[in-house]
Amino acid sequence: MTQLISRRGFLASTSSTVVFLAAGASLAAANQAFQVIVYGATSAGVFAAYAAAREGMKVALVVGPNPIGGMTANGLSRADANEKQPIGGLTGAFFRAMGAHYGLPSAFRFEPHVAEAHFRGLLTEAGITVYAQDLLETRPLMMEGNRIRFVKLEDGVQLTAPVYVDCSYEGDLMVAAGVSYETGRDGQAEYGEPTAGFGLAQSLRTSVDVLTAAGKLIPLVKPFPSTVVGAADRAVMGYNFRLCLTNDPADRRPWTRPPNYNSNWYLIDLERSFPSDGLHAGGELLDLPKVDRNNDEPVGENWGYPNGTRARRKSIVDFHRTYQAGRLYFFATDPRVPQFYRDSTNEWGLALSEFTDNDNWPRQLYVRETRRMKGVYKLRQQETSAGARFDDGVLIWGYDYDSHPVQYLASPEGKLIIEGSNTAATPGMGAKRYHLPLRAMLPLERQCRNLIVPVCASVTRVVDCSYRMEPAYMMAGEAAGICAAHAVLDKVAVQGVDSAGVVQALKDRGAIL
Repeated sequence: MTQLISRRGFLASTSSTVVFLAAGASLAAANQAFQVIVYGATSAGVFAAYAAAREGMKVALVVGPNPIGGMTANGLSRADANEKQPIGGLTGAFFRAMGAHYGLPSAFRFEPHVAEAHFRGLLTEAGITVYAQDLLETRPLMMEGNRIRFVKLEDGVQLTAPVYVDCSYEGDLMVAAGVSYETGRDGQAEYGEPTAGFGLAQSLRTSVDVLTAAGKLIPLVKPFPSTVVGAADRAVMGYNFRLCLTNDPADRRPWTRPPNYNSNWYLIDLERSFPSDGLHAGGELLDLPKVDRNNDEPVGENWGYPNGTRARRKSIVDFHRTYQAGRLYFFATDPRVPQFYRDSTNEWGLALSEFTDNDNWPRQLYVRETRRMKGVYKLRQQETSAGARFDDGVLIWGYDYDSHPVQYLASPEGKLIIEGSNTAATPGMGAKRYHLPLRAMLPLERQCRNLIVPVCASVTRVVDCSYRMEPAYMMAGEAAGICAAHAVLDKVAVQGVDSAGVVQALKDRGAIL
């Protein structure tokens, strides 16, 4: 049994064995009561659940659309952090645990299965009940005024709790609760941000022709829109799977032709020059024969994901998988690709030792941005560029604004324009180390009084280009779990929680604020 001490000083005993419940294998009763329910098993979700349990709460984690550990356990193996950043608490402990596995003080590069084992170990240690399914897509919850009364799983089981935490990348629980949100790019006029909106970052590639001999645009390229520079649009930066590749023949899975393969998707690659040193497989993971490949984005094919139905999202995920597998197969086999580049591609393959239950493919698509809550406080670029501090700051972060391309466009001359790949387009407006205030994780009370949203937080799209990194999500998840526990213990709305108490609890747990 694991002894957990709450801030009230009482002991809460939890089993040292986590209970995993798949659809159709629920607990005996149709309705299950908890004190905190976390939705989305991202790294933030695991840390939120663990932090709440550590405060003495009875916690359930609904896996939802994100496998355990989210991206941190599914290929994003080069963390967007290092030892120079102020990272403590559960997140600092995570990087120390990664280091301990490899005999190092800490490690910011690690194998996916090592990260996954750590997350699962936390769930086991805290005795958290894990429901390995999703909520119903239609009517997933019942509201009672501005309070979530219960959520309903796909197998019909109802889960109740005084407080809920939406840690999913998609924010589906937030939306179901009627909380306001935004998607796409804010315009400059919306929040007065100098680098917001369409068209500030355009890279013209005069060597890349985007018209076929028949005068049609090649796949993935769009006509140049009439959108005004700086205006809002529905653009979403590119997604991709973070593949774990190896050049170890004993662990390497050869490239194979994926279903629905279409070599025409890669005409844009034939128009570019192939690097003379061959395929750049990715970033090394320590001194292992493995790399984290962060590439192969079908830019612009994901705009329907944030607000899409589950069927629509699945089709987008499936297309990304086919596109990425096909692109590497194309590099490895197509006679139009130079022989030296084919040879270098064939030196690599998926690591057979990773994602062994999923055809050696990551279970989670890298969903870099989706929805952004319109909460109690909206964090803006002017504040993050000034290194803002807040009395209710629950984490320090400082990654610069980083937007992957959002679309490929055709210039009037038929050349390639890569649009939206750099948000920090104004000198002096990069992000400094800033606080995320607790208020940015809280909805307006009139909309929902018992929900916390640490991932799809209340930040602008420009700020989200900095905040969207996994270590920031982890730290926010821990803060959300503590906030949830305090709301339960004090019997108040999440908006009424003493933020100073949350900040102090984080400091007591080793957070650096």
